[in-house]
Amino acid sequence: MERARFLSDDWFGLNLEAASGWPERPGVDCSANFEVTGAPDGKVRYHAVIRGGRLVEMTSGKLADADVNIIYKYADAKAEVSGGDHPDLAYMTGRMKLEGDYARWVFGLRPLLDSAEYDDFRSALGEYTDF
Repeated sequence: MERARFLSDDWFGLNLEAASGWPERPGVDCSANFEVTGAPDGKVRYHAVIRGGRLVEMTSGKLADADVNIIYKYADAKAEVSGGDHPDLAYMTGRMKLEGDYARWVFGLRPLLDSAEYDDFRSALGEYTDF
């Protein structure tokens, strides 16, 4: 994997590459819009789509019909990626705000978020992301 600058198009590609080995998990589906405020280049909006437990899309821009909207301040998003924190920690401490079908994110993705593959994914992002 090549290094990528946080929140860049290359970084979205890094996410897809790091997640490429996730096994299929039928019924583990979620689409999410992300908004990161206070980034060095201003507000960043991007989205991710998980289908069958696999990350199938991650790119800039918003989805019109996302299941959930996730909002971070830049420092909190950076800390989660650089420190390899589990997203549950960010949510429970108020560093991540969820709007919409939060249960789909918090509970519906549980088989993925609690997996060894997801732990490896978080580690790879921390290792290959430039801030």
